[in-house]
Amino acid sequence: MAKVIAQITARLPRLMEAGEYRKLRYAGGKPSLQQLKKWIEEGEIVGEVKGGMYFVDLQAAIIGSEDPLLAQMMDVER
Repeated sequence: MAKVIAQITARLPRLMEAGEYRKLRYAGGKPSLQQLKKWIEEGEIVGEVKGGMYFVDLQAAIIGSEDPLLAQMMDVER
């Protein structure tokens, strides 16, 4: 029996502004923007601060995520 291997390539921006990330990532009870900024400062979320603006590193967020829904969507075995 032949195995079929599929690969999906998506181009994502490396950084996304924290407020935009908050809108897209969290449904329902969203953490406050201040909480996201604190998580970035503490290293709980990989991100950067540039010119006083907070950004989330999307590639690190997706690859390093333990989110079961995201894992299911990406069909990643853990």
